[in-house]
Amino acid sequence: MSNERAGLGFDDDDIDIADLVDVHEEPKTIVSPEVLKKNLTKESAKYGFVSREVPRRRRVSPYTAQFGGKCREGMKPLFKEIGERLDCYDTETLERAILALLEKEGLSDLLERYNQITDR
Repeated sequence: MSNERAGLGFDDDDIDIADLVDVHEEPKTIVSPEVLKKNLTKESAKYGFVSREVPRRRRVSPYTAQFGGKCREGMKPLFKEIGERLDCYDTETLERAILALLEKEGLSDLLERYNQITDR
């Protein structure tokens, strides 16, 4: 066996590295840090990486007491539709309905209690 290695077939020609590298540079896009963080967070979540940041707490809701009751068929969807048209949650829709009823019926003593409860 010979101790010489077999050649690679390049002979003695000089190879210009510049021919092998694409020197055409694309213009770099400037991305805001907010967009970069949002995209990075979304992509990393796909692979199981989660943020170490403490999630922001939602404000404490003043709606803590439960209120329920029976109603006629079709009343619940009507109530939901009212809330959607007023662009508010069910809790606010109910409070606004109670306020309107108190004002319409002239129940000023209960209206005062309503204002105390709702901090108005």
